[in-house]
Amino acid sequence: MQRLLLLCVLFLASANPFANELLEGWSGYDNSNEQSVNHQPWQRFLDTYLKTDDFGQTYFAYHRVSQADIGDLSDYINSLETIDPLALSADAQKAYWFNLYNAATVQTVLQAYPVDSIRDIGARLGGLLKTGPWKEPVVTVNGQALSLDDIEHGIVRPKYQDHRVHYAFNCAAMGCPNLSATAYTGQNIESLLAEAEITFVNHQRGVRFQGGTLILSKIYDWYRDDFVESESELPGFLAQFAEPKLRAQLNGYRGNIRYEYDWSLNEEPGVR
Repeated sequence: MQRLLLLCVLFLASANPFANELLEGWSGYDNSNEQSVNHQPWQRFLDTYLKTDDFGQTYFAYHRVSQADIGDLSDYINSLETIDPLALSADAQKAYWFNLYNAATVQTVLQAYPVDSIRDIGARLGGLLKTGPWKEPVVTVNGQALSLDDIEHGIVRPKYQDHRVHYAFNCAAMGCPNLSATAYTGQNIESLLAEAEITFVNHQRGVRFQGGTLILSKIYDWYRDDFVESESELPGFLAQFAEPKLRAQLNGYRGNIRYEYDWSLNEEPGVR
């Protein structure tokens, strides 16, 4: 029995969970619409509970979130659920999805907190299979129940074909790109995405060398096709966004690449 469980775990872990196919009914946007979405409640939440360390990594103070602010977060998510995102401009809609995903992720963690990792939420087979919450419906938009995976892999990735979306979605893990300290809007989204890309590439959890070996975030392995056509192109691609010393190391690199990812919860250090 234990062997069968292990085989199931290995099979599911090896399957590609990151399909990139647009869900039916989510292809539209309206660039003639100048409507702006009120993301100030999310901004106030970020201002209160998101912290940045001396090395530029963000942490969330889950342990300090008050019941009143949990209610405000729920109200904000509910307000987004009343909006038809397809009626928004392309940029305003992209900002809508980023903020909705990130707010729903924080809400999901808060509902289960304390946890050591977001993958522990929804774990099955006695904890052997750490599935996380990504496939469970968390919001309802235009009458359709959507999971976090639906938003990321069923709408945003296939719709926008922009590799930078991986720097905007935050999965509440230490290895993930930063949760943006600024709420996305249709006006700031391009500058924030450009900044997020540079920040992650130049942080050790994104790109670094160790003993002459290039170590990259698993994001560049899981979603390689969103960035480049082949692994050999990754160093040169990432060099475009690297600071001078790192850029010099990346340019012309032909060695092996190792991939790492830290699934520890992105909570404020030293609280537990």
